[in-house]
Amino acid sequence: MNSMTGFGSASQRDRRFEVDVEARSVNHRFLVLKQSLPDEFARHEGELERVVRDRLGRGSVTVRVSVKAAAAEGPSLPDVKLLKETAKRLRDVQKAVGIKGDLSLEDLLGVPSLWSNANGKLPADELLPRVKKALEKALDALEATRAREGTSIAADFEGRLRAIEACLDKVIARGPAVLESYQRKLDARVQALLAQKGLEVAKPDLAKEIAVYADRCDISEECQRLKAHTAEFRKIIAGKGEVGRRLDFLTQEMGREANTIASKGNDADISACAVEIKAELEKIKEQVENVE
Repeated sequence: MNSMTGFGSASQRDRRFEVDVEARSVNHRFLVLKQSLPDEFARHEGELERVVRDRLGRGSVTVRVSVKAAAAEGPSLPDVKLLKETAKRLRDVQKAVGIKGDLSLEDLLGVPSLWSNANGKLPADELLPRVKKALEKALDALEATRAREGTSIAADFEGRLRAIEACLDKVIARGPAVLESYQRKLDARVQALLAQKGLEVAKPDLAKEIAVYADRCDISEECQRLKAHTAEFRKIIAGKGEVGRRLDFLTQEMGREANTIASKGNDADISACAVEIKAELEKIKEQVENVE
C-alpha cells in the first residue's frame, strides 16, 4: 500500500549540459499530471507524460524539468567536429555558386549556429533520452517516499482497527445484560400497574413482549459484519497496487454498521462504544484519502 504524497529528484550531468528533474505528488481522486518543461520540450510533453502514467496510479503529480548548459572550465568554443562539417558545407556552397577565394577561420567562426552549440543549446531530440532517464530516477525516488509513507499509514490503520475491535468486544459482551435489564424493568412495571387494578398478566404475553424487544435491539449481525469488515480492511492494506478506492468504500460500509449499532443498542454503554468506533472511523477515512 502506497501513499499519494511524495517527492523525488534526479540529475544527469556531463561536460556539455545539466538536466535536473523533480517530481512531487499529493492526494487526488485520479491521476492528474502537471509538467513544467523548457520550451524546446513542448512537443515531447505527451511522451514524458506516458512515462509518469506507466509508473503511478493516482495523485496530483507535478514534474519540473530544467536543462541548462554546464559551466565551462575555460572559454566556450565550437566543437571541432562541427567546425569541420561546417567548413565542408561552406566550401560546397562556394563551389555551387561559383564564389572563389579561401575560407578563413574568421569566416567560419562567424557562423551563428556554431556558437549556439558552444553555449550549450543542444537539440531537444538529443537531450530527450537523458531527460527520460532522469525522470525515471526521480520517479524511483518518488515511489520510495510514497511507499514509506504508506507503511506509516498502514501502521496507523492497524492501531485504529484494534481500537474498533476492542469496542466491538465490549458491545457484544454487553448485549445479554441489556436484554436482562429490560426484562426486569418490564416485569416490575407491568406487575406494579396490574396490582393497582387487581389483575394478573399472562406469562406468555410478557414473554412475547420481551422477545419482540430482543429482536428489535439485536445487534449481533451488525457486530459480526463490522468484525468481518475489519478483517477485509487488513487484507486490502497488506496488498499492492491501487487500494484507496476499495478502502474508501469499505470505510463507508463500516460507518453504516456503526450507526446501526448506535441506533439499535438502546443502552448507554453500547452508545458510548459506538461513538468511539465512529470517531476511529473518521480518522481512518481522513487517512484513506491519501492512499493510492
